[in-house]
Amino acid sequence: MNEFLRTNMKMNKLQLKSYSKIFVLIILLGTTTLLYLFLAGWRPNLDISGGYFQPSVNVKQTGMISAKSSPQAANVYLDGKLITSTNNSLSGIQPGMHKLKITKNGYVDWNKDIEVFPELVTDITAVLISQTPRIEPLTNTGATNPRLSYSLGKIAFFSKDTEAPGVWVLPLSGATSVNLFTNTAKNILKDTVYTTFSTGKNLTWSPEEDQILIELNDSKFYLLDLVKNDVQPVAKPNELKDTWNKKLIKKRLDFISQLNLPAEILKAASDENTSWSPDNKKFIYKTVDNNRMTYRIYNMEKPLPIGEKIETVVFDYPSTAVQPKISWYSDSFHLILTEDYNEKDHKGKVSIIRIDGTNKIEIYNNTLFSDIVYSSPDGEKLIILTSFKSNNQNDLYTLGIK
Repeated sequence: MNEFLRTNMKMNKLQLKSYSKIFVLIILLGTTTLLYLFLAGWRPNLDISGGYFQPSVNVKQTGMISAKSSPQAANVYLDGKLITSTNNSLSGIQPGMHKLKITKNGYVDWNKDIEVFPELVTDITAVLISQTPRIEPLTNTGATNPRLSYSLGKIAFFSKDTEAPGVWVLPLSGATSVNLFTNTAKNILKDTVYTTFSTGKNLTWSPEEDQILIELNDSKFYLLDLVKNDVQPVAKPNELKDTWNKKLIKKRLDFISQLNLPAEILKAASDENTSWSPDNKKFIYKTVDNNRMTYRIYNMEKPLPIGEKIETVVFDYPSTAVQPKISWYSDSFHLILTEDYNEKDHKGKVSIIRIDGTNKIEIYNNTLFSDIVYSSPDGEKLIILTSFKSNNQNDLYTLGIK
């Protein structure tokens, strides 16, 4: 009898151990499955439509938002509720359209309707603009007809500087700040007894940024070689410009020829007047529809960021109206607009707008001596040509927008 009990107890212990192992295995599998589903974006959604005493829980797949801002540490509101701060991720969000607002004290609120997709992360970077942009001088000896290089790294301009009048180049990239006190502008071509370069009309950078074509007011052209430090007259400037344009277009065609673009998009992309973004993956072009000039962005990023579209209408204008002057902001996701520019009165309005047409923010509305406004390479400042003096001297100034 005792032997029977001992045998029975041993069997029970073995069964208990087996059951324990099975139970632990089930717990591990269940936990792993739940963790996988959670990471994949599945979340419980309480549904009490069946009545107060008969609630049901549906498990639905959700998405995420990665909310970043420049500058950082801004408040993030989702559908009117404060959720977190930048730079953080918002998880467990029901798929569909949501209102996202990013705010920071001293900066203009950033608002956007964004779409969240199951199992995907919608990445958003809000460029926050200061409520009071700082205006600082970049030059103090005069500047006219500034031109930014293709890399956004240098600005060439004419100056009637009393010590070295002529053509100057101001490096922008590599500096921790862009202002008068860190100004490393260099005179690269001085006026001579025979040629007054400082009163020139236009400057054109070569694609490699090693040469500058100088156009004077008397319709004479000179080619300045920055490597050889040599300047020579140019008899056929249009042929040189055409050669440079073909080089630029060839680089772009080498890229877009692999993308199998529609014929009309390929034509727009290869147009010499089409403006390409700094990352060379987007361009802005114009179409005329019903007497309105429509400005469109074509985005060739691969893969396309979640929530972004291949083709987007940014804005449109009456085709008979004065069209805005457009330049690219350094992040390749925003445009700089100069609107209502009056060359006679030297007035104009400067704004920044996202490439999807949202968050248009006015930054400056005052005196301008050029309708072309540039971005510094780091995006911290915009560069304008204006004057705050009564002696008619124009200078480059920065607008600190962050």
